[in-house]
Amino acid sequence: MKAIAFLAGFSPAAYCGLASAALLLSAVVFVVPLTSSMALHMLVHIPAILFAGVFAAQGLSLSQKSGRAPGFFQRVLARYRQFDEFGVPGLLLASLAGAYWMLPKALDQVQTFMLAEALKFLVLFFLGMVLLDSIKRANTVIKLFFLGGFCWMAAVVGLLYQSDSVRLCNFYLPDDQIIAGRWLVALSIVLPLLWLAVSMKVVRRFLSR
Repeated sequence: MKAIAFLAGFSPAAYCGLASAALLLSAVVFVVPLTSSMALHMLVHIPAILFAGVFAAQGLSLSQKSGRAPGFFQRVLARYRQFDEFGVPGLLLASLAGAYWMLPKALDQVQTFMLAEALKFLVLFFLGMVLLDSIKRANTVIKLFFLGGFCWMAAVVGLLYQSDSVRLCNFYLPDDQIIAGRWLVALSIVLPLLWLAVSMKVVRRFLSR
């Protein structure tokens, strides 16, 4: 009961901060098991770091609305938004990052070089922060364009992983490659359905025109 009462006193920004810290800490602590297979690496470990950044950005955004955000963050965000008025640069950056982390060579590099692993954490975390702000600023057409592009890319890469008999990753077996390909195809189907479920009101309004 004391724990519940303690958590009840937290603000929404604090909850986002806790979620961000929990995801990032889990990605660090369980880095070995979560990168032991290609599918877990691509579809669990990398998204965990990305969503840690998303929750961190949401927490800072809520703090900004309540006037508690650091002045430095407010200045940086204001300057960044001058170049990301409609969310296109941020979404383009996220699409390029998604394409990069589907490359077998990228997965091999982070298993070989500690610097590459550290950069993966840093870049994906800040990418999550940028992605959330860009999604908020983009309109429906822009969101659909980038969502469709990412899902198409995931489906194509997933099919290639399943059809190619050559071992593409030095650190992962061909069976891991096939499993990762299946999950990428599944992701390309699930993401549009999730967007449709969340944005049903927007879709109905668009179709009623």
